[in-house]
Amino acid sequence: MQMMYMKALIVYGTRGGSTKQIAEEMGKIFGEHGYAATVRNAKESGGIDVSDYDVIVAGRSVRALKWTRQATAFLKRNQKVLCGKKVALFWSGRAGDDPVDQGNVNRAMAKVTGAFPEIKPLRTAYFGSYTAFGSWNPVARIANNVMKKEFEKRGIDVSRPVDRRDWDAIRQWAADVAAEAKA
Repeated sequence: MQMMYMKALIVYGTRGGSTKQIAEEMGKIFGEHGYAATVRNAKESGGIDVSDYDVIVAGRSVRALKWTRQATAFLKRNQKVLCGKKVALFWSGRAGDDPVDQGNVNRAMAKVTGAFPEIKPLRTAYFGSYTAFGSWNPVARIANNVMKKEFEKRGIDVSRPVDRRDWDAIRQWAADVAAEAKA
């Protein structure tokens, strides 16, 4: 007798790899909850038929209050199918759980959900990210220097990379989405 699994698709956009690690952890959690989980970079999601999946989780790190072009394109390309699916959206960024940045976090989330009002997510979440301050990219270097100064003002040690991901919260959120999608 063949066992039938529900299928989960976790699509992420990333610049530095932090959101990829979050998505991969979510894939493990969905697997632990009985899903056949597929984790894909939004850049490589063009040929995926989202109608084959029971639940779709899409996420992206936030910079300048928006997702990358590829992550947004995934939602745009699939919005007709996604409006009839169980969907969850997540963001990750340097703000972490800092209440000082909550206004920017809320604006970033509203910008994406507002652009796709037909998609009704089961859940949304914002998670911290990993910040390494060295970068070869001149624009990223400028942004990193600004963030570094902000972190220093808040008493955060910037002599090494700053990891503001709360793995317990990420795992719990993924478990909650997995359970809610089965309901």
